[in-house]
Amino acid sequence: MYTFNLQTVLDHRQFVEDSLKKELAEIKQQVSIARRQLDSLKRKEMDTAAALKREQERGLSSDQVIGYHHYLRRLVDRIIRQKGVVAEYRTLESAKHDELVEAVKKRQILEKLKEQGFERYNRALLKKEMGFIDEIAVNRFVRKSLKADGENE
Repeated sequence: MYTFNLQTVLDHRQFVEDSLKKELAEIKQQVSIARRQLDSLKRKEMDTAAALKREQERGLSSDQVIGYHHYLRRLVDRIIRQKGVVAEYRTLESAKHDELVEAVKKRQILEKLKEQGFERYNRALLKKEMGFIDEIAVNRFVRKSLKADGENE
């Protein structure tokens, strides 16, 4: 039976890879949430700007216009901050993806070594079996030869 000497290392690398995949999935989820929040803020800004325009057409006091502009400025500030949050998560996502790619490469190297070892093991086993079969064939031939020689005398 073939046993891979570095199986524990391979198992550990698989564990690390799985952990990185999980972390990457969580970061992607955070990116998605942050982008939805950004889209929501942008929609609020557009809706508020449209509402301001409608209200101005109907006639709006200067205090109300100032209130709208103040609210719009706060929305713009929040949008800018949210874009920063999205960019941060994107950077984290990219770094985690690179880390995952590296972990996959390391695991694949060990798996390749395991496959090569298994192939060497199978070749050695086949060679041993062929030697055993050859030995049986030689022994049969010798017995037949001895038997034939014994009958000829």
